Amino acid sequence: MANKRLGLQQTKGMFQVRGIVTGTSKEKFFETKQTKTGKSMRKLNFGVETNKDSTTYITLDGFERENVYFYKRAENKGEKGTTKAVPWAQRFDFDEEGFNLIGVRIGLEKTVTEDGREVNDNKTLTEYDACDDISMSLEDGQSVFIKGDIDYSSFNGEDGLRRMVKFVPNQISLCRNPIDFDAEDFEELSDFQQTIVFMDIVPDKDKDGQNRGIVQAKIINYNSVEDAEYIVYDNSLYNTFKKNLKPYTAIKVWGKINNKIEKDEVTETDVWGKENTFDRVRPNFIRELVITGADPNTIDTEIYTQEIIENAIAAKKEFGDTDSWGNNSALDESDNDIWD
Repeated sequence: MANKRLGLQQTKGMFQVRGIVTGTSKEKFFETKQTKTGKSMRKLNFGVETNKDSTTYITLDGFERENVYFYKRAENKGEKGTTKAVPWAQRFDFDEEGFNLIGVRIGLEKTVTEDGREVNDNKTLTEYDACDDISMSLEDGQSVFIKGDIDYSSFNGEDGLRRMVKFVPNQISLCRNPIDFDAEDFEELSDFQQTIVFMDIVPDKDKDGQNRGIVQAKIINYNSVEDAEYIVYDNSLYNTFKKNLKPYTAIKVWGKINNKIEKDEVTETDVWGKENTFDRVRPNFIRELVITGADPNTIDTEIYTQEIIENAIAAKKEFGDTDSWGNNSALDESDNDIWD
């Protein structure tokens, strides 16, 4: 049975990055494939350098589907808006006043307004159409702002269970000014926010011997429960988590996406017999989601109990792994009462 819903409230994850585009010349930047059901699928993969040593990889998948959805806001605050399903073949023809397509917002081309200002020419496309449009507009070296959802998944590979974390965009826009990592006023933007089901926090050390804590958590998707890990370097925050959070406690956390290439220092001998030390770059990337703060007002000890989580995991095993769709939303920066 495909897309068997667990019936649990999903834990939302969001990200936002600002950086310089890389990877558009690679073979897997844009791919077109066929699904098992014969429908067309498009895939987009590229990187965004957020500083000289860190790159966040962005992934977007799009499929042909039966319907697309348009949304119209309610006239009165607090009321529900209106959603309309439109057949896939008519997605470019629908033009009812006030309705906007639910999809990926793209602003990768510039236009000049009547008063002479240069602004992004924004448009919204389905994920499928966005992959094609972005592949023709995006270039290495462009300065972009991207925000979207964090997707957690897992699958059984040849070497056992593999867990994946994807950064899926719902907005890609050109920055007003080019990014200069060497500028005095440069500030990195590489943030995430995530509601987690806390399980434990354990002491650890990184490769350099620095003390840190590893937060073990569970993420609730539409049709699966996934394990996830986060890093805490701040000792006071570590102690706050240890003291105040019990297993199966939901809480909203936020922090920094820290991506770095793992390197080994290797010693070799050159033609004259002297030792030459250099860095050998491994092909794998180390990604750390570093928690820097949490909101105690979001603590919930009732919605996810051990019994509820275990039943959801059992349901996933019964019905098998399936694809899930993330929710489009923006980072909320209005938190006042926080732990930091």
